[in-house]
This record gives sequence, structure tokens and C-alpha cells, in this order.
Amino acid sequence: MGIVLWEVPDFVVDQQIKRHIDTSTGELSIRFEGTGSNLGKLPLLFEDNGASIRVANIWLIHLKANLRKKSVNTQAQALLHYFTFLKDIGMSWDDMPVPLRLRPTYGFRKHLREAYKSGKIARSTASTYMGVVINFYKFYLARKHAFENPPFKYEVVKVSKQGSHEYMRNTFIHVDTTDLRLKLPNDTSYNGLSRKLLPINYGEWDLVEKYYKELGIGYSNRGGELKEVSISNEFQIAVELSRYAGLRSSEIVTLRASTIYKPSSEQLSKKYLINTDGLNLDPRLGVVTKNGTVRVAEIPSELMNRLHEYINSARYIQRRKLYEKTNPDEGENPPLLLNQSGSPYSPKSLDARWGEIRNAVKTEHPNFKHKFHNLRSTYAVERLKELLNSGLKEGKALDYLQSVMGHKQRATLLGYLKLCEHKVTANEVHELALDIVLKIGE
Repeated sequence: MGIVLWEVPDFVVDQQIKRHIDTSTGELSIRFEGTGSNLGKLPLLFEDNGASIRVANIWLIHLKANLRKKSVNTQAQALLHYFTFLKDIGMSWDDMPVPLRLRPTYGFRKHLREAYKSGKIARSTASTYMGVVINFYKFYLARKHAFENPPFKYEVVKVSKQGSHEYMRNTFIHVDTTDLRLKLPNDTSYNGLSRKLLPINYGEWDLVEKYYKELGIGYSNRGGELKEVSISNEFQIAVELSRYAGLRSSEIVTLRASTIYKPSSEQLSKKYLINTDGLNLDPRLGVVTKNGTVRVAEIPSELMNRLHEYINSARYIQRRKLYEKTNPDEGENPPLLLNQSGSPYSPKSLDARWGEIRNAVKTEHPNFKHKFHNLRSTYAVERLKELLNSGLKEGKALDYLQSVMGHKQRATLLGYLKLCEHKVTANEVHELALDIVLKIGE
């Protein structure tokens, strides 16, 4: 038998229990009175015969009822994975033999590591699932559950904490953790780059552009069913700032409208606005940059012009007024990207919208797995090619790109350089030829 995850639509706790014994029959009846506390949707785990996996569900209810978690879907999915693993190996959740390698928690760590290496789950998913299982056991350890041996060992590790400014020395803090830390290697099989830094290729970008720009739609995926959703102007701007200016998501959502201006005729005659004409990414203005560094990012002059038109549109002005009402102290310095209620976007909201674009692209290209951050990598590679093709020496091209992208280390850029030098393979030539032939025949 397997484990199933079932979502209770309206889970109510803290109702009064009323017991009644029928004097004529002696039967006991129970009913619940009062409104109680409605926790909303709550995913719970069950055996496929209907039996509740009580220890898992008690913790999920605790997270919702006592810790006031808005959603416990991630925790439920992790426990579903873990209890399925337990059933497969024939162990109970609290079976803790003396040898560490035989305890299910350590076995699960090995299982996640192998699943990641084989490509079955993503790195972040594996780390999240391990963290959830650790917290699940911490809950029962705090309640003095009688484990024969502990599910893991506690450790104290020293972590480097870098200052927000480069002139500040590194400091160290000591963190309580467990020996179940999941150390996963980066996938560096692509010219020394990890998969998350791979650029989007031309064919993939054509599909991305088709959905985010031409059609303006993506697909949400709820319960395995795709549903068409509209792509907002604001998310289109976010995509272009990452793809054509190389901004990180944290920089995009905190970029201020005050940095946008109308380019002059002379500036518009140039492809890029650089140096003092570029985008001012300054933490003192509220822009969240990596390590708190100040830099000026380049931006295509046409994109700057479109952004200037946007901040003067009725759509943005209405959103800015709503922002000013809730943020009177920052009314003179509003973010560029605001949602319809006047609230700033977050990196997570960009990731969610990108997921909808990715779902749309996957309907035509099932292997498309790029994340929003890959847009920045795409900018880096394409811009580096452009700089090299203009006759700029490698060293100077890398220096310039390192400056405008805010890279502290050269290693990633050297990986991009290798991609720029990558020779087209026979298969790629064949694919390009087919593409040309098919387009001629249209």
C-alpha cells in the first residue's frame, strides 16, 4: 500500500466537544459545537486504505494552528516523500537503530542525494525536503518522544558572515545545526558553469518571447491542470531588465522610478546607455544589490525610453498613488514595479510568473527548465559576444561586463567566455538547417 496526500478544504479546530448518552439505549453520541478556528485548506497524509498517518498530521496541524503558517504544502509534500521512503524500506518513522547508516533519517539523506544526482529532483527540492524532515523530528524531540537513539546529532558550525560593504572585514557566527546537512555538488558540466547559470539558447528564447511578449500569456499549473493566465506589463518589464540589462531579481523589484529618465536624441542614437547614463543601482536609494555594492548597469536606450513612457502612464500613476497612501514616507521614491494594489513586487512573485512562462514554453519544448535567473546569464553571454565581435580585447570585455553586472569573481565570466567560443556541433548545424528549410516552406 502507498501513501496519499489529501487536502481538507476547511479544517476546523478548537470546537467544543459535547458528549451525550442516550438513557434508553445507553449509546454514546458526540457532536462538536461552536465556530472554532478555521485553518482553511490543510493537506494531510493517509495510507491508501484511509488510515491517518497521525504523527505527520499532528505536526502539520501544529504548523497551521499554533505557528500560523499560511501554507504547509511544502511540508506535506516533503513528508509524503519521506513516509513513502519509509514504507519502501519497511521501517517506522521512529525506528532508530544504533548504527547511523541504518537510521531512516540518514537513509533518507542518501536517498535525496542519489535522486538529485540522477536528475529526479532539483537541488533546492532535495535541500528543502531534508530540512522539513529535520524540523519534523525536532518537534517530537521537544515533546520527549522515546526514540531508542536520536534521529540525528546536533553540531555547531562556524559560518562566515560578510559585511554589506567590501571594506568591512568578514566576521564569523556560530550556528546550531545537525549532522544531516545535505551537501550536494554543483552541476558544473557546462564549461565549468552550474546549470542555474546556463544561458537560454536562441530557439528557447524565441519561445519565451512568443509567450511573454507577443501572446502575453503563460500557464498556471494547479492540480496538474494547465490554465491560461495573462502576463502583466510589469512582468514583461522585469523580463527585459534581466535579459537586456543583466539585473538580478532583487535589483529589479527594488529599482526606483527616480532612476528612469527620457533619453535625449543623442542618447537614443546609441544602442546602450552606459557609465553615468546607465541605471543607478545604489542601496542608499533603496535598491537591494548583492553585498550592498553600488554600481551603474548598462541598459538599451530604447528600453529606457519605454520605461520612461511607462512611469508616465495612467496605469503606473494609479499604482504609485496607492503605494504613496500605504508608504507616505517613501512617496517620493516609489519602486518601478508595483502591483495593482500598489504593493512592490518580490523576487518570489517574479519566480512564480516565470513559472507560468516556463509552463507555456514546455508545451512546445518539454525540456525547458530554465529559471528566471537564467535571463541574466543569457544577457551576459550575448553581451560578451557583442563586445568581442566589436573588436574589444577579451580582458577589457570581461572587465567591462564584470563592472556592469556586479560580479565580484571572474570565474563565472570565464565560463561565459568559453560558451562564447563554443563551436557549433554537427547536430546543431543539422537542427539549424532543418529550421531554415521549414521556414522556407511556410
